[in-house]
Amino acid sequence: MKRIVLAITLVLALSIPSNLYAYSESFKGELKLVKRLTPKEQIYYFGLQYLLNKYQKRQYLSISDKREREEWIERFWAENDPTPTTPINERKMEHEKRVRLARRLFGMKKPPGWDKRGETLIRFGLPTARVRTWADISFYGMKPPGEIWYYKKLNMIIPFQNFNLKGEYIYAITPYGRSSRRELDRLQNVTDLLKNGVLQEVYPTEYMNFDEIKDLVDFNPEQIDYIADRDLKAETPTDMIARIEDEKKREAMNNFYKYMKEKPTIYSFELKHESMPLYFDVTSFRGGEAVLRTEINFEVPTKDIRFVERNGKLSGRVKLSALVRDIDMKPVASGTDEIEVTFDGKDVSKGPSLLPGKITLSLKPGYYRLGLEAQDENSDRFASYKTNIQLRPIEGDPYISDILFASSIKESESGEKFQKGNLNVVPHPIHAYRKGNPLSFYFEIYNLKTDEKGMSFYKVKYRINPITKRRKGPVLEEVPTTVSSSFETSGYGPTQFHHLSIATDNLWKGIFELVVTVTDRISFKTFEKRTRFSIVE
Repeated sequence: MKRIVLAITLVLALSIPSNLYAYSESFKGELKLVKRLTPKEQIYYFGLQYLLNKYQKRQYLSISDKREREEWIERFWAENDPTPTTPINERKMEHEKRVRLARRLFGMKKPPGWDKRGETLIRFGLPTARVRTWADISFYGMKPPGEIWYYKKLNMIIPFQNFNLKGEYIYAITPYGRSSRRELDRLQNVTDLLKNGVLQEVYPTEYMNFDEIKDLVDFNPEQIDYIADRDLKAETPTDMIARIEDEKKREAMNNFYKYMKEKPTIYSFELKHESMPLYFDVTSFRGGEAVLRTEINFEVPTKDIRFVERNGKLSGRVKLSALVRDIDMKPVASGTDEIEVTFDGKDVSKGPSLLPGKITLSLKPGYYRLGLEAQDENSDRFASYKTNIQLRPIEGDPYISDILFASSIKESESGEKFQKGNLNVVPHPIHAYRKGNPLSFYFEIYNLKTDEKGMSFYKVKYRINPITKRRKGPVLEEVPTTVSSSFETSGYGPTQFHHLSIATDNLWKGIFELVVTVTDRISFKTFEKRTRFSIVE
């Protein structure tokens, strides 16, 4: 009997990973670097670790100066702000609240300061339901006490075990191996079946080793007594409802591993708002001495906006916000805009499919971090994006501004929202045009040489090169430049404004490159600008 108890103890001990009793390093030497931090920094780092990859951890821990480490943390939170245009960082606030709660509810003296329940709380927040499970000792083994956490919005179940019975909960594990009592019973079953010739009639045991025979005897996936004959087994009813519920439970438990791999931290604001598609691009033009007029152009799909009826009309409104930071994540500029649209009828599909907006900022050339937000004022639909942009200085004789794709360009009087000189240029940042609709775009030319009368003379050439090959039956054929044209013109002054509209009848579904070239006919210098657009059916 002592041998059996000793074997059970040994099997259970071997099934516990050693890192459950110590802080697990994500890279070699991590703990050594952590010890260099101040006690306050260590506490903060252990909570922050679930948001960092191993490269970020190494980068932070390798900073020797305390003030530089503080600045690194500030930049990290600024880069991970879910609402980058507001002063409140919801992710930071909720994360720090979760860490305090994990330490208070599931605190431990050893690193990181809490058990696996605390880690789960920091990663996913408090569960929808939390159930305690009691210990169970059966003839073949022991099940330690534990807890089961359920997250309704994530459809996720996480089981925990108080394995060492000291209050330190770990993720529930499946013990490896079997108890000695179970192994002795398996050996006895094999001996009896071989003695009575049962196995020999069904399986060629002469080609199987003894371990394979034991596994065969122990194989019982449906928990049905193998002494029963096949007819009796076939007549055994199956509880379909119980099986469906069991599949749901297994899926919910598997979701835990899915989230740990794909999205190891989730915050409440991510579950609160429904995402909304938002298309944008950034174009820059000369705005003054060493300053660029930077335009952030938006388009929101009409079908993704909620319209409400007011005074017999359908009305929709989307608020747009932009915040620009420098490379040190310090705010340098911000702006807002509102997209408002009203339909007389009941069917919004008869109107435009995309609604445009624009925010104009004055920025110096350089590298920036751009944060954008769009909020549907009539619903919880929300969009948030962060990207890096580089604004190049206007250097070159001549020089071409960014190319602004447009959904329409019309002459108009001043005062229009998208006014450029005597033109109303409605931005089209999605850069996608239906075949047959004209490709419209706007650009400006700077630093042209002028004669003694102040006149500039230049040549504009454009060409369209296919990026996507054209399909001809089952074959993709190479196609050279599809559209190409040029013209010579003149104007007063070194700066000129141009807009073009090109037919797309000869194009096909795919991606194309637009190349615009300007040649100064006085200096004979040339400048070229490239960008891309797509044709859809």
